[in-house]
Amino acid sequence: MVMVLALLLPLALARAEAPSVTVKVLGFYTHAGLYAEFEEPFWTQRVPRLTEGRLQPSITPLDRAGIREAELLSFLRLGVLQVATVPLALAAGDDPELSIVDLPGLNPDLPSLRRNLLEWRRHLATVLEERYDIQMLALLVPTTQVLFCREPFSRLDDMAGRRIRVGSVAQGELLEALGGTATVMPLNLTPAALRDGKLDCAVTGPMPGNRIGLAQVTSHVSRLPLSWFVSAVAVNGATWRGLPEATRRALQAGIAELEAQVMDGAEAAIEDGFACNAGLPRCVGGIRGRMVVVDEQWDEPERRRLLREVLLPRWVARCGADCAATWNRIAAPSVGMRAEP
Repeated sequence: MVMVLALLLPLALARAEAPSVTVKVLGFYTHAGLYAEFEEPFWTQRVPRLTEGRLQPSITPLDRAGIREAELLSFLRLGVLQVATVPLALAAGDDPELSIVDLPGLNPDLPSLRRNLLEWRRHLATVLEERYDIQMLALLVPTTQVLFCREPFSRLDDMAGRRIRVGSVAQGELLEALGGTATVMPLNLTPAALRDGKLDCAVTGPMPGNRIGLAQVTSHVSRLPLSWFVSAVAVNGATWRGLPEATRRALQAGIAELEAQVMDGAEAAIEDGFACNAGLPRCVGGIRGRMVVVDEQWDEPERRRLLREVLLPRWVARCGADCAATWNRIAAPSVGMRAEP
């Protein structure tokens, strides 16, 4: 017994003397359930337990940090940020290759999204590591991106002639190919623009749109998923390498569980958003509106035409011939569509 205690005592003392590391985390937006329901409790409660107190994170939502999405990758590379949840489509202005997994029309449903995330994960992690010295720990899918409009519509083709708020360049390319006029605009400015008649429609998530008040300024919302707001949990490379190996392993295991929980909960969260916008009794997380939910799904030939003739070629035009080759290596076999340089 004495010998066992003699062996364990140095380990216990070393563990007790190991200094805790404080990290600042930039999370998702407050108007999305991802932050309050998943990220904040994960970082402030679960991570200290997982790492036995060695890691003590604090977290701030992106919309309260005064940082633009386009700055996230640079700030992570420079160490201004240590950990951040990075919306890939919005942060990829200077590096459109990162936005490919969330290209509008690529993922018409959750099974397609799961397959494409699996196919692209390793490549996205490599791009972030080699170009930015960033370690990618997870890909989170908080919600789908759908259309809210002031006036009635029944299908995607009805966007012709309408002024539409979009969150990314690629979303704008899709809607302009259908005859709409796209405007990239911060989401918090959108309700006023719709109320004042400066916009006809807006693209955002069912529940985020509800929480910022779109159910009060629009009449119709579509179920058709334009894209999915895929976001990467990313860590500054020096910060990551400075953590003890045991801490890194514990953090990776915990974030893998977080990713699965967010993905498994995505469908329920999306449905709750639609229920709240429609004013149904089962609404839980938002404010009950009186909207018409347009039960539209992708027309498969039209989706593939838009992807083949508009969305994929324009992504390649922004991204370059190397991106076309990467697409043809990773995605072409499963999607059944090649990219031309």
